[in-house]
Amino acid sequence: MSSVRALLSLYRIIYASGIIGGFLISLAGLWFGITTGYWVVLVAAGIALSALFVSLRRRVRELRACRHLPGPKPSFLLGNMGDLLAHGHGGRHRALHELHQTYGPVVRLHLAWGTRPLVSLSYVSPHLHRKELDSLRKADGTVLSRSLMGVPGGDLHRSHRQVLSPALTSRAVADRSRVLQEVSGRYVDRWRRGDGSHEALQSDLRDWSVHCLSAFLFGDDWEEPADWHGYHRALAAIEEEVSFRAFHPFFVRWIFPRRLLRVRAAYQEVAAVLGGVLRRRERRAAAGCPVHREPVDLLDRVARAPWSRKDRVEELMSLVLGGADPMSYVVSQALVMLSLDQEVQERARKAAEETEETGGHGADTGIAQSPDPYIRDIVHETLRLFPPVPFSAKLTEHQAVEEGGMAIPPRTVIMWMKNEVGRNPEIFREADRFNPDRFSAHGKENETVSNFLPFGAGPRHCVGNRLAEQQCATLLAQILKNFHIVPRTDVEVEFHSTISVVPSAVPVRLVAR
Repeated sequence: MSSVRALLSLYRIIYASGIIGGFLISLAGLWFGITTGYWVVLVAAGIALSALFVSLRRRVRELRACRHLPGPKPSFLLGNMGDLLAHGHGGRHRALHELHQTYGPVVRLHLAWGTRPLVSLSYVSPHLHRKELDSLRKADGTVLSRSLMGVPGGDLHRSHRQVLSPALTSRAVADRSRVLQEVSGRYVDRWRRGDGSHEALQSDLRDWSVHCLSAFLFGDDWEEPADWHGYHRALAAIEEEVSFRAFHPFFVRWIFPRRLLRVRAAYQEVAAVLGGVLRRRERRAAAGCPVHREPVDLLDRVARAPWSRKDRVEELMSLVLGGADPMSYVVSQALVMLSLDQEVQERARKAAEETEETGGHGADTGIAQSPDPYIRDIVHETLRLFPPVPFSAKLTEHQAVEEGGMAIPPRTVIMWMKNEVGRNPEIFREADRFNPDRFSAHGKENETVSNFLPFGAGPRHCVGNRLAEQQCATLLAQILKNFHIVPRTDVEVEFHSTISVVPSAVPVRLVAR
């Protein structure tokens, strides 16, 4: 926490220095222009001084415009950054939980000067589906500005989704589900050969997630980097930097040169790996090659898209970054919940075995191509209780939005806290209980995935949501068929939050059947 206090103090000094310095320099320019007759200096100083006053006045109006909304009192320069970072940078979801407990379902937060005001919701508002509300892409746009993560809504965003979406539909994912089966099978075989303790299970799950995504998205052109651990560190560094920039002042990317150099080096490392994947596909899919006359997988579609090479590489990068940690977190939490509920675990195991016996959608192979619906319900229930991305945000540019009988002014970021939404007892019965049946065909009508939106809402919802669900359900099915999942009480788990939540360990033991 001392590091957070030091960081906030540094931000105050930068803001105060900028205001005082700008004011003094402007006054000096006015005096110099008047005494010497240099009208250019006089005009420039006048413009600078006017801009400073306009900026100050705008901040005051912004603070006043949201006074009617509940929330902690903000400071002029840093807003409520201190409240948001009360549990450290990685504990923002815990800080927001406490704020909702204090102020109710609608909480107003002001971030540092120069950043849009924020309203956090503990429920899913119908307004979040409105097409005119774009997702907040402030931080993503500074790192991955040419991908779906970074581009603003509009023609460019639509063109990217039109290229990617056909390769990530439910049908397209089912057609290539064998890839997920094969990758998951390799990890299950490795765990069966172990001693069952699996101290590195969390690390293995992240490896599995990256391998699954890469093998599915890139096909035979995916080659594991020579420095696999370095590649993982580079992905983590990019995630960390995007997360850091999201809630900090606009100037944060320039005042820490070591962070800037680190993320640039990480970007180059990941771009080199994915650029190599793209080049291999382009060589294989040469013009006139009959095998590649029509796009076969997502990499084919990206390779043929009318984009620059930077656009193509960044889009591949965003797909890997968007799924690696979130899906490993979902599986790790699902394993923990299954270990604590042996009845649900046994039922899921029987469902997985019955699906394998019937062959699912792949009866001619004897391998289940589509995990049992009950296992998919387990994935959804885990997403409800443990959303890997704790919050999503939309912004309103021109129109006010009404929530809880209160008007949220334009130019405000509207964020829904998925942790709070998923555990809201007004939406979900026995909200803290792990109950996959709530998402079954016979579950309560209003207990649906749309009530907590783990993959976002509207035109900017996660393009890979079907792949993510299938990927997690496939591995869980294979684990259930091969292991008993036993809880461990001797493992201490710490959680770190970047784009998604990352646990330090998985407190379970996989006992081979």
